[in-house]
Amino acid sequence: METQNTDSFEVMDNDVRYYVYQHIAEHGHAPAAGKIAKDLDLTPGKATQSLKRLHEAHVLVLAPGSPNIWMAHPFSALPTDHVTEVGGKKFWGN
Repeated sequence: METQNTDSFEVMDNDVRYYVYQHIAEHGHAPAAGKIAKDLDLTPGKATQSLKRLHEAHVLVLAPGSPNIWMAHPFSALPTDHVTEVGGKKFWGN
């Protein structure tokens, strides 16, 4: 049973990762944990835990003490001097 939980968390984390990158590419900013939870039909706690695991795996960077995404390489959620424009959308880079 524990293996199934681990496997399901891995699937959920991959879904969250994909969602984060797709949201940034489409909207130009990182989604909040609540938006991730709502759109992926997760509890807010599960979405936050997934973000924390992705942070611990160095997939993305969270703001200290929060589930807010600071960076999902190569995207930055905070303004930087490195701006790229693709398809009429501007993105901050790291």
